[in-house]
Amino acid sequence: MQIGNKRTALKDNAALYTHETDGLTDKEIMKSLKGRKKWIQFRDYYLMKIIAIMAVLAFVGSLLYTVLKPKPKTIFYAAVCDMTVDLENRDLIEKDFQEYVGIDKEKEEILFDNAYYFETDEVSSQQKLAVYTAVGQISVAIMPESRFKQLAENSFFKPLSEVLSTEDYLKLTKRFAMSGIRGDNGEIIPDSEKAYGIYADGCRYIVQGYKEPIVIAVSAGWEDNKIITDFIEFLFK
Repeated sequence: MQIGNKRTALKDNAALYTHETDGLTDKEIMKSLKGRKKWIQFRDYYLMKIIAIMAVLAFVGSLLYTVLKPKPKTIFYAAVCDMTVDLENRDLIEKDFQEYVGIDKEKEEILFDNAYYFETDEVSSQQKLAVYTAVGQISVAIMPESRFKQLAENSFFKPLSEVLSTEDYLKLTKRFAMSGIRGDNGEIIPDSEKAYGIYADGCRYIVQGYKEPIVIAVSAGWEDNKIITDFIEFLFK
């Protein structure tokens, strides 16, 4: 803005803030302005507020969607114990088994959890396994034979005779890993030996050449025998 031969320190848009708008509400000021002046008023007083509000609403909406979105139901959960399973191989068996049973990935999921390290963190791993077994979350456990024997003797697994059909049971007899059960006195109960596990030798998804045989056992708390049968067929097809 220029008066005579002198320029004031105010820019041209300072006219917006003169006495012409004194006593008017923001809404009345917006109505009274035209063209560029209306845009400047909107930019200076409303634009950043609107952007901030939209950003907050977007964040809240994203957070609510994440929290409230239905979680896929875990239809199969394998606890991999004391075994180093590389991410690529774990992803492969998850992907192939998902395709084998034909799940809806939006609603269902299959998990292989290799975060059970009894050798380095026995208390934490056993507590996790015990809790997940009790609530029926674990479908099968995959582990070295020595770990299988320890857990089987303490009733972590279900007898295969309660899981497999007669036909499948007879087919797999030569693969069975046997175990007895310890009583309250810590001793093996006489005549308690049953088939609780299946040796995984020859299965392309399970590590071969490990320092001891690998065994697959069905969790005592798991109830869906059909998915177990599907998994065994998938491994040894």
